[in-house]
Amino acid sequence: MEDLNAFVSHTSPIIQNINLENEMGSKFGTYVQAVNYDAWEAVEVEYITPKNEHGICLRLSHIPDGDKTSFMHDKNMLNLFQQSIKSEIFQLLQYNGSCYSIWEALMNKDRGNADMRKSKMNLIKKEFDIFNMVKGETMPQMSERYCHLVNEMKILGINKEDFEYIDKLADTLPYDWS
Repeated sequence: MEDLNAFVSHTSPIIQNINLENEMGSKFGTYVQAVNYDAWEAVEVEYITPKNEHGICLRLSHIPDGDKTSFMHDKNMLNLFQQSIKSEIFQLLQYNGSCYSIWEALMNKDRGNADMRKSKMNLIKKEFDIFNMVKGETMPQMSERYCHLVNEMKILGINKEDFEYIDKLADTLPYDWS
């Protein structure tokens, strides 16, 4: 039982870090959507600089007004990214300069490669399988930890039947309870 408690106490910070990363990305998106929705559109639709008949990008002074607006939104979002993302992280991203490609690179970094996603899923599944109430933990603390675990499973696409979630929660309660 001590090994189990040690494993849970060591893996919980990992899960909390994953939750924090997801929460930060979500808060950033919500903030930008609320403050400058037009700039957020640059994340959803890639801006491509118009080109002339020879395939050369037009100068800003020759870009049509509608495209200038899209260009400005892209640059506003680029500015927000540059202010919000640590330079060490920004340098590691592979993108083509558009906000759309930066956002895609960030999402790919957050999701990780296939091996990383598989490891995350295995870790979460294992934590669910061995989930138990930790000695000295209160019911609200255990319940909160359980809810975070279930939410993380759903985010990662790990689905279980309702009875499995209920059984696991019931099994974590102390045996001396009647």
